Amino acid sequence: MRNLFLFIKKYYFILLFILIESFSLYLYISNHKFQQSKFLSFTQEYTGAIYDYYSNINEYLYLREENKYLKKENSKLHTILSKEKQNENPHLHNFIPARIINNSIYKKDNFIVINKGKLDGVKNGMGIITHNGIIGIINSTSDNYSKAISILNSKSSISIKHVKSNQNGSLKWKNNNYMEAEINDIPNHANIYIGDTIQTNGYSSIFPEDINIGTILSYKKGNENGLYNIKVRFFNDMNSITNVYIINALNKKEIDNL
Repeated sequence: MRNLFLFIKKYYFILLFILIESFSLYLYISNHKFQQSKFLSFTQEYTGAIYDYYSNINEYLYLREENKYLKKENSKLHTILSKEKQNENPHLHNFIPARIINNSIYKKDNFIVINKGKLDGVKNGMGIITHNGIIGIINSTSDNYSKAISILNSKSSISIKHVKSNQNGSLKWKNNNYMEAEINDIPNHANIYIGDTIQTNGYSSIFPEDINIGTILSYKKGNENGLYNIKVRFFNDMNSITNVYIINALNKKEIDNL
C-alpha cells in the first residue's frame, strides 16, 4: 500500500493528465454522432479480432460437431437454392455463411457479433438465420465484422404467423428465459393449440416467409383486449449457436422505398 501511495505521489501529474484527457475524449465522442460512429467502427474491428481468435480455439475443440452441423447446413442451403430455382422469382434472396464469435443471452438487450462485415457484402438491416430459425438483425458493421440485435432483445420485434390459422402478429422477447418469447396480438377467435408452429410471415423485407421460429408453449385469452397472450418456445438454442446465414434480400430497397 505504501508503495502505491509513493507511485501516485511520484507520477500524479501524468496520471491526472491521462484522466483529464480520457474524460475530454469521452465528452467529445459522446456529443458528436459522427465521431461516435467512427469510434464504434474502430473498436468493433479490434474487439471483433479478439473474439475471432478465441472463437477459433473453441472451434478446434469441437471440430467434429462443427463438421456435422456444416454438412446439415449445406444440405439445407442446397435445398433452398433448388426450391428458389423453381419459383417465378428465383433471385429474391441469397445467403452469406458466417460464424458467431460473441453472443450474450442473459441481458435485457442482447447482441451478437459475427465474423463477416462490409467486405463480405454485409449491410445494416440484414437478417440472420440458422436451420432452426431466426437469430437477429444486423445493426452495425465494420470491414470484417458485424454486430446484430439478437432476437433476445427488448427492441426486437419479428413479424410472424400462426401456421394453422394463418393469423399474423409480432413476436417479442420480454423475459430472462433465452428459450422463450411472447406474442400478444393474435385475436381470441383464432384456433390455437399447444405445440402449434410459429413462422415468419414475409411481411418484413428482412426475413422471407415460412422460416420456422418455434412452437406454442402456453396461451391465455385476453378478456379486455380480445387478444391472446401466447408464449413461444424457440426451436433454436440461443446459447449453443455457432454457424449462421445472413440473408441478403435483393428486393429490400424496392420494398422499403414503397
